[in-house]
Amino acid sequence: MIVNDDFLAYTLRHPEQNDGLNFTFPSGRARVEGAGILCLEPEVQQSNLSLVLSVGIHGNETGPIELANGLVKSILAGDLVLGVRLLFIIGNPRAVIQAQRFCDVNLNRLFCGSWQSQQGYEAQRAQQLERSVKTFFEASDPVGAQKLHYDLHTAIRGSVHEKFAVHPYAPKAIYQQRQLAFLAACGVEAVLFSHQPTSTFSYHSFAQHDAQASTIELGKVRAFGENDLSSFLQMKRALTELLVTGELVQDRVSDLSLYEVVDSLTKDDQSYRLNIADDLENFTPFEQDFCLAESLEQRYIVKQAGDAIVFPNTKLPVGQRAGLVVRSKPMSRFNFQ
Repeated sequence: MIVNDDFLAYTLRHPEQNDGLNFTFPSGRARVEGAGILCLEPEVQQSNLSLVLSVGIHGNETGPIELANGLVKSILAGDLVLGVRLLFIIGNPRAVIQAQRFCDVNLNRLFCGSWQSQQGYEAQRAQQLERSVKTFFEASDPVGAQKLHYDLHTAIRGSVHEKFAVHPYAPKAIYQQRQLAFLAACGVEAVLFSHQPTSTFSYHSFAQHDAQASTIELGKVRAFGENDLSSFLQMKRALTELLVTGELVQDRVSDLSLYEVVDSLTKDDQSYRLNIADDLENFTPFEQDFCLAESLEQRYIVKQAGDAIVFPNTKLPVGQRAGLVVRSKPMSRFNFQ
């Protein structure tokens, strides 16, 4: 039983496999498909849309967890009338309980089958989440179905653009303008377009299930109770409209700052370091010829003034990504449909 319609509290009380719970709520029926995995089917569908809304892929990113859990709580209580199919995922319950980013290995690097080369909790969890998403999307109406996946995060450090999205790599570099307009309506300030396939959760849905998907960063990591939920109001309004009506609220794409990835930094040796302050914000630009990274093996020199870094992190094993070098790009140079 989900006490007080609080699926987060229920999940944290049952952080292991707990599928089999089926129940009804005022506007539909629900089933728990595993720890932190809740499928909601509306009694009346307002559109042929199936939405995966995931949070907590990193256990210490609590703001999006509180935001999304509040929306689900309103649906279960009957305060919101659900009009679309919804798969709500709290990605890493064990890490949430431990208030850690992950337990064994970064879960958001294990999708698209990458879990097969790893062991431990996150590897098992990635396999389970892939299976749940596959089952959910395959159960959607094949005629005119619209599939969406928004994976909500907060970043380790602050950002010049407080809220930004990462768009999965698209082989033909053609993007849906209405998706960007929806992100703008969510309060997103910048969009970063990936330059290659990855093993993130949102890329998995985009590449494997032809879903429109984004990883959305909603500010900085904070503990439960320390999040300013008022900063998520635009996101909350846009998601509420989507959940109730199936409509993607639109705002001006011209207000977005757009970036492309020009280089990926890799930790190539234990001596590897980034020549930046620990509190340097994402999207901070550099001067040309600045030595951004160096190790006993090589150096990385900034190629063009204004190039910036996103997701800098050297506290990881050799061979993993230590950051992305990005460059601002005008909208006229992107292909939209």
